[in-house]
Amino acid sequence: MLRCVIIGCGPGTSGKGGSHSFAYAHGWAMQATPGVALVAAASRKPENVAAFTAEFAGCKGYQDYRLMLQETRPDMVSICAFPPDREAMVLAALEAGAKGVWIEKPFAMSLGVAKKLMAVAEKSGARLFVNHQRRYGKPFEWWRDAAQSGKIGDVLEVSMFQPGRCLMNFGTHLVDAALFCLGPQRLAECVLGAVDRSVIGNYQGTKVEAHVLGTVHFNDGTRLTVETGGAGCKKMPVLRVNGSDGFAELQLSPAPGAGSIFRARYAGEAGIASPATNEHFHHSEDPALYVKRALADIIHALQTGVPTRIDVGEAYRGLEIIMGIYESARLGRLLIFPITQDAFPLDC
Repeated sequence: MLRCVIIGCGPGTSGKGGSHSFAYAHGWAMQATPGVALVAAASRKPENVAAFTAEFAGCKGYQDYRLMLQETRPDMVSICAFPPDREAMVLAALEAGAKGVWIEKPFAMSLGVAKKLMAVAEKSGARLFVNHQRRYGKPFEWWRDAAQSGKIGDVLEVSMFQPGRCLMNFGTHLVDAALFCLGPQRLAECVLGAVDRSVIGNYQGTKVEAHVLGTVHFNDGTRLTVETGGAGCKKMPVLRVNGSDGFAELQLSPAPGAGSIFRARYAGEAGIASPATNEHFHHSEDPALYVKRALADIIHALQTGVPTRIDVGEAYRGLEIIMGIYESARLGRLLIFPITQDAFPLDC
């Protein structure tokens, strides 16, 4: 039995399992996975602890996550607290002897922190997983396969358009999905970014820029374009891969007449392919579906030592691209990978 705990519960109000209480999705996944026991959870607010432990029988509640780690000594720790607190929580989980730490995105607020967490985990023999759970959705698998199977010819470019601010929030999922599509064999070589810093907001403790535009070039000549902000992104799908003989794309909602959020035009085939599925951009009727699949992959990896789709190394690739865009904009020039700025560029 793999003994698991969760740090950061969020409110148990209407809409639980969403962005402010994603720990419920982690809890539902643990509850549904054989061989896994959710033994405890911690949150600063007593009302959140009470609601969470009422939802999950046998789960002991704490307000002090360090005390919880000390008393339970779990095998795996799920970290769902807001981004600024995650560094201390990951380090505490590793110090408590956890062999797996499952972290919500972004797993770190800077490349320096990311490298520190990865080094400590490696030294302790533990594994870090970052919850880019969309890699387990059918539409995302179809999108990846369209690019990697040759059905759209040679991949030329991937574009990512986020109709809203904060690249460090939802944008981390989109950048990760682009890397999932491109595959690990393509390595980022250089980046050029522009960032509108005229208005800096705050979301869950993360600084939010007004608009971002970035271009990343890979070692095989493929290009990734990243754009976020309310001023653009009106007509484009959130994700699109263009090939020499076709395209594939993902919409936030199905286009009129489409069977799903996935659409493609394959080489040598007439019309637009859009296979039907109840899986959409976020999950399905089951709000924890992709998270359940992610947890099953994690459990298998902890038992066998094999890689997962959400190993921390893949998340680091995406974080480096985001930090590269920010740093390129700050310096006003093209940057070559690896990115050497260890601090969060919006703080500089």
